[in-house]
Amino acid sequence: MKRRHPDNTHLTYHHSGPWNGYDVQLQRGPLFIPYLERIHQTMEQAIHRQASTMAVRIDLYLPENGYVRSGDWFGLFIRSLKEQVDVDLSRRERKGRWVPDWKLDYTAVEEKVGDQQVHYHACLFLNGEIYRGLGEFPVGRGFDPDVLGDPRAERADSLAKKIVMAWARALGMTMREAVGLVHFPEGGLYRLRRSSPGFEATEAGLFNRLSYLAKAQSKRFGRGGRNIRYSQAG
Repeated sequence: MKRRHPDNTHLTYHHSGPWNGYDVQLQRGPLFIPYLERIHQTMEQAIHRQASTMAVRIDLYLPENGYVRSGDWFGLFIRSLKEQVDVDLSRRERKGRWVPDWKLDYTAVEEKVGDQQVHYHACLFLNGEIYRGLGEFPVGRGFDPDVLGDPRAERADSLAKKIVMAWARALGMTMREAVGLVHFPEGGLYRLRRSSPGFEATEAGLFNRLSYLAKAQSKRFGRGGRNIRYSQAG
């Protein structure tokens, strides 16, 4: 049984059983221990940053034809989402509504399977007092080009739309074009309030879900890129 990845000996494997008291997903093979540590650290810093946290699991894909702008797609995605939320909160503040402090925490991994395009598995952590759900989802590309579209189609007036819009901007696309490239997994929304009696069970369930990101399978090495991304503490 291998203990370290042959292309990166700093990456040790977790092969079986719970990790640090958490049940983890091993269906796809061993998990990278440094990834588990980083994912756990990011989750903990997000949860303890505020009284209420909303965690959102998402998957981000590139179009099959690969025709997108060049650049750091995930970095551009995070930047756009932050900007959109800041604008939303400034609007609320101008209306005299209370706006709590916030920071967008996140963890994500880049993967590639065979000849398929690169994709990202990610989790976003937001202040649960700002957003309590994803809201309305954007409409996809199934429309007649000869018929005038809904003028609200490109209006990111819900968190789900903001997420899709952020990915669209990262790729240099419209929100309608990017709808099918953002996947919101079933049951991927977690609400964590530290004072809640079910907090520990919810936290353990979330980490179990996120342990999938640490799987060794589908990660790429020797190309100078980063397989794991995460927000900094502070």
